[in-house]
Amino acid sequence: MSKPGADQLSLPLTQFAIVDIETTGTIHDGKITEIAVIIHDGTKELERFTTLLNPQRKIDFYVVKLTGITDRMVADAPLFEEHAQRIFEMTKDRVFVAHNVSFDYGFLKKEFANLKMEFKRETLDTIDICRRIIPDLPSYSLGKLCATLGIEMDSHHRALDDTAATATLFQRLFQKDPTTVFSRIKPDMPDVRIPPNLPASELENLPTGAGIYYFYDGDEQILYVGKSINIKKRVLSHFHPKEKKKWAELWKAVHSISFEETGSELVALLLESQEIKKLQPPINHSQKQPHFSYGIYEKVDEQGYINLAIKRKKNIEGQPLVEIRSYFEGKRLLLKQAKKHELCECLLGLQSPKGNCFQYQIKNCRGTKMGLETAEEYNKRINAAKNSLGMTMNNTLVIGTGRTNEEYSLVQIEDGKYVGYGFIEKEEANQPLEHILEFIRRQNDNPDTRKIILNYLSKNKKDKVIVYRKSLDQSRDF
Repeated sequence: MSKPGADQLSLPLTQFAIVDIETTGTIHDGKITEIAVIIHDGTKELERFTTLLNPQRKIDFYVVKLTGITDRMVADAPLFEEHAQRIFEMTKDRVFVAHNVSFDYGFLKKEFANLKMEFKRETLDTIDICRRIIPDLPSYSLGKLCATLGIEMDSHHRALDDTAATATLFQRLFQKDPTTVFSRIKPDMPDVRIPPNLPASELENLPTGAGIYYFYDGDEQILYVGKSINIKKRVLSHFHPKEKKKWAELWKAVHSISFEETGSELVALLLESQEIKKLQPPINHSQKQPHFSYGIYEKVDEQGYINLAIKRKKNIEGQPLVEIRSYFEGKRLLLKQAKKHELCECLLGLQSPKGNCFQYQIKNCRGTKMGLETAEEYNKRINAAKNSLGMTMNNTLVIGTGRTNEEYSLVQIEDGKYVGYGFIEKEEANQPLEHILEFIRRQNDNPDTRKIILNYLSKNKKDKVIVYRKSLDQSRDF
């Protein structure tokens, strides 16, 4: 049973240019020998035009047998350029309709390109909509469709007769299910294979700014999350005919797209990473590990010394100084800080406190565990090391491009860890810093987000980086 037709009053007022052409051969070296255009509003024909054209080359023998159009018939016919303006105007601001539309549309684009004219039209293929509205027919070729559906056709493979038959077919399909007809209209997108289940309007309406995007399947489950500085360009690139085979699964499965603009590339990178970890989309492969099993924790011992230790998070209450993927990653991080700040490896949980301190003997340690320096002296250095566990940044605000010209994006780092991101209107940016930081949306810090921030800032010099004191009393200049 077909879908009920939409209320005509809710449908756009659109006219259709139904077209058929005959040619000398293939699109690679062929030229048009005959064209017909019928203007239609979905219920009736409004105008028609047809003419033979002189292709200025011989017609292939098999084409002569198929169409009946000979070299003699077109010898005195007008050139394409003599009717180009009329064809251009007849199809302008109308949906270009044809049976196997890529063939007719491709030839016309090529002919107009030869005249240095850009020809871009929304297109609609009657094969496509017929398969959806009248499924399971034995054949969807125009001749067999007309025979099956009882559509009159006097001379198949002549432009006007084929166009008239296509117009009758189109009118029946439109009356049966206009909603499907409109949903299958496709914009002119060069080098893009629009997915069969994705309304082309969703691609056409994508923004060209930075942000993240989501692909959904037919059950509205997220298949893939991506980011780009140009959402539309990146999404379309997934559907390029020469795109890698791994996107074939996505091409077949995607039914809809949503997006979130960020303006800032850094915010887009961070948001993409967070969403992949949270949503676990099946087609994403990198950054999917949602949990970091270990953390570096601190405690103060009975003598007042700050101790650090690598622990499994599930065994410890409270928040770690930083999250890490493995014990060995944490060990490498602490050893680096021990060397840089002359820290006691015993108080970092990396050496046994029994016996003589080997690091002290080779002058990599100041003998802290042996009581050769006070807790106050040692804790100054270990506090400096703590701030370097995450990023070599203390309290920092990265100010970048917003989603509009009237706002800034904000990314906050505190004690070497990512706090979150936000947006603020430029006219509100002259508030005290403590009020500006209220616009930050708190996010999870992890090694991936820290790596994203450091890599981005090492390459991008456009964003403004403000370092502030924890008292939030440092002046700023946006």
